[in-house]
Amino acid sequence: MSQVAVLARIFDECREGRRGGMRGNMKKAAEGLCILLKGILFTGFSVRIVLGLAWMCANFIEVQEFGQPQGFLYPLLLGVLGKVPQILYLLQLGLAGFAAYMLLKPIFPTGRLWRVWFVLAFMSLPMAMQCHLALLPYSFVSSLLILEFTCCRNALAGEGGLGLRAIAGAGGCWIGLALLLSEYGWLGSLPLVFVLLVRLPRLCRNLRQLAYSVLLFAAFGGIVAGTVSLTRRAEDYERTFWFSMASRMTWPTVVQDSSRWPQELLGLLPEGVRWKTSYMSSNMERILQPTLEAAVGKEKAQEYYREMAEISFRLHKAWIVNRIGWDALIYAVPQAVLQEQLKGTGYDSYSGRNYEIMAMEHPVLTKHYVDYSCWWFAAALGGTVLLLTALKAAGRKLIKKGGVLLLAAYLVPVGGILTYYVMRGAGMADYRCTLAVSTMWTVSALFCMGKEQYI
Repeated sequence: MSQVAVLARIFDECREGRRGGMRGNMKKAAEGLCILLKGILFTGFSVRIVLGLAWMCANFIEVQEFGQPQGFLYPLLLGVLGKVPQILYLLQLGLAGFAAYMLLKPIFPTGRLWRVWFVLAFMSLPMAMQCHLALLPYSFVSSLLILEFTCCRNALAGEGGLGLRAIAGAGGCWIGLALLLSEYGWLGSLPLVFVLLVRLPRLCRNLRQLAYSVLLFAAFGGIVAGTVSLTRRAEDYERTFWFSMASRMTWPTVVQDSSRWPQELLGLLPEGVRWKTSYMSSNMERILQPTLEAAVGKEKAQEYYREMAEISFRLHKAWIVNRIGWDALIYAVPQAVLQEQLKGTGYDSYSGRNYEIMAMEHPVLTKHYVDYSCWWFAAALGGTVLLLTALKAAGRKLIKKGGVLLLAAYLVPVGGILTYYVMRGAGMADYRCTLAVSTMWTVSALFCMGKEQYI
């Protein structure tokens, strides 16, 4: 009986050894695959970096003709530095580089050259490079929003307390965003609100810190509210909820749908106004809104906006949902749909005009740069998924404790920002408005290539 037991033990040890050997071989194979995939990602992003730097150097002395910028602060900067636009280009590139450095700092591999490469890989998206070399507020808005996300991440990742220093930094970014574009008076608060809500249970156990946090948020909120009210021009019309719904649902079928409108609304908006409104999506705000609110006042106009939106949605429900989906893609991942848009797929947006301006001076270089970057986005996304799988098979821990919460701190505010821009109106999709969102897709690949897995 003892001999049988010994033989059984030897058999079990041999079986476990074979299993251990197989596991070891699989782990080695996964590690080798990780090295290969990282090399592919490095090569692909390096090509995009070279194309981006070439486009930047070729266009550094040029001025893209976008017209007058929006907001309060940027026109002031343009008035001071507009005669030498290259100064603004350098400021925009510098702030973008700093924001990328602070965001990617936890995952930098050892070595200065790697840090430079990571920052350039993040900045080399064509849509981002176009805005960094444009006299528009979108570059600064993108950089400040990324810095605010970084501050909120640091506040959530900190040990103990809320991290008032990080919250103060996020609040400063919020004020800057509100000065640049008025809609960020409330959109810029979303990351901070999320952090406060997540940290509320811990703060309730420390009343002093709770009071400091509430006072700090209230102070920044008061400054932003005052800033927005002071910078609002008298001729600006407020984009209310129901006007946005009317703009989203009714354009460009204003003339067609008006046959279902009540007679009193037809009298307030003559046929000439309806035709002019249907020419451009921005004419909903430039022509229809001033005409209607001048006739019946702001409060009564909301009832008509609601009626217009409901009628159009009943008539074109499937088509409207399809257009909303296209706009969501344009705002969130323009590099995935831009080439299809340039072929005529989809419907009205500002993408074609943006590309036309970008390619004005150097069309061949721009075409290769944009075409490669759009192709590389899909390739890099697939490579990143494979790399994540290989890293897991190699036994690497992908997300540290609390990583899901930090990821939510980014996704929840981004969801609010995308919803605002998608629902503000039809035919107005402009990838420049959500540059921070489309740029952040690069982080998924860089996250896998970093020295450690950290969100």
